[in-house]
Amino acid sequence: MPSVESNVLGLSGKTAIVTGAGRGIGQATARLLKTLGVNIVAVDRKFESATHDKTHHSKIVRLVADVADQNSPDAVVKRCVEEFGTVDILVNSAAVNLGGALLDFKDQEWDRVMAVNLKGYRNFSRAVATLMIKKKIKGRIVNISSVDGIMAEPGILSYSASKGAIIVFTKCLAIELAPYHIRVNSIAPGWCDTPGGTGRLSAKSRKKVIKKIPLRYIAPPDEIARAIAFLASDLARYLTGSIVVVDGGLTSDISIPGLTY
Repeated sequence: MPSVESNVLGLSGKTAIVTGAGRGIGQATARLLKTLGVNIVAVDRKFESATHDKTHHSKIVRLVADVADQNSPDAVVKRCVEEFGTVDILVNSAAVNLGGALLDFKDQEWDRVMAVNLKGYRNFSRAVATLMIKKKIKGRIVNISSVDGIMAEPGILSYSASKGAIIVFTKCLAIELAPYHIRVNSIAPGWCDTPGGTGRLSAKSRKKVIKKIPLRYIAPPDEIARAIAFLASDLARYLTGSIVVVDGGLTSDISIPGLTY
């Protein structure tokens, strides 16, 4: 039987497409939603596990695809409908972080970041929304942004620009799709224990990062996944166009060293 949590959340029996599901936040989200009774089509360029994974509650199908490929969204949606008959939830989580500061990055690095982090979100949202509108599905779209889309950090210009764009993209899409009862929200994670997050930090740098976080720890991916599951659930049915910051208080602390009040 579905768990009490899945009944309260209204997720049991739903179907979700999760991009960037091969690792990190996307992987954690796919796993969590599956435990809540959601059938999953997981999309990434690489998977280390089997193609199919089925429990008595739900099923996960893993598709190898590049979200930057303009043909991927329609192909993924088609496969999802073939497997499960519908798409109720889209989680846009695929992302890359290439290049550096303005004077350092190469044009192809900038283009790749925008193709994955922004164009991929647009194309998957369009393909899924088209199906939802056609089938009159009260769907949910959750876009993964970042605190780097809210505040400036040197050396990651293209990544920050793409994540900032996702925030405005989310708000615009929420307005456009509201008449069809499709909710669109975004999660802005702070530091997270993923290969692309803390994976690049030395032990010394990690300690410095933790000192900047009011809750004094770096979130594992499943903590971000819980916030995503909330936005995809019935508990968040009056939320659309919202940006939920999940950062342990990082962006709330505006204290300046040496300044006292």
